Amino acid sequence: MSNQWDLSDPDDRHLAAGEYVLGVLDRDQKARFEALLAVSHDLRNDVEEWREHLQLFNERLDPKTPPKEVWQRITTATGALPLRWWQRLGAWQSMAASFGVIAVALGLLWQQAELNQLPDGEAVFVVQDESRTPGWIISATQEGELVVQAVQPTQVGNEQTGELWLIADGTPISLGLLPGQGSRRLQPSAELRAQLFNADLAVSVEPQGGAPEGQPTGPIIDHGRLTPVAGSTLIF
Repeated sequence: MSNQWDLSDPDDRHLAAGEYVLGVLDRDQKARFEALLAVSHDLRNDVEEWREHLQLFNERLDPKTPPKEVWQRITTATGALPLRWWQRLGAWQSMAASFGVIAVALGLLWQQAELNQLPDGEAVFVVQDESRTPGWIISATQEGELVVQAVQPTQVGNEQTGELWLIADGTPISLGLLPGQGSRRLQPSAELRAQLFNADLAVSVEPQGGAPEGQPTGPIIDHGRLTPVAGSTLIF
């Protein structure tokens, strides 16, 4: 984040307010921002607007704390084992998306387009890259339809696409291609829908058109499980 903001530019002002609310400014940046906040009515409005929108996710999602042993299991799961990545997914514990992760995802979505409502669904999976930047928000309805919203898929190049996989009995099965921008609806078969809420999911980088042999060929961006939102009637 730059130490200089052009408060006359609505986009620059809005971005600065978002980074302030999300808590990503360092101490010096925060001090300077708060000095500007004290004299700018428009900036205060932007801050309140960000807080109001981010609170929507805080109300919908129950924060989860991973078990203490989760990092040991991650270390074990990512060791130099002679197994393919989808054969090691069983060793991972499903970690629910916290408010902080969802807030960042919403913030990035808001920078790209006007977002007037939350992704509709009973459960979500936020796909993140190594720097924990959200690439997509995958929202599942109770019937098993998937609504995928592109946020910032940084690891997908111009001639590439993200592909979503369900890992069933150690075998990856494609659920469809993810959008580079905007949103897309995926409709798994009835058989896959029955497994959707209790199976591991993964996203890989593939050539345009998807994995040529029906199996993942590119690097894995992220993997995890769908997490029920607060108030969901789903039983996982």
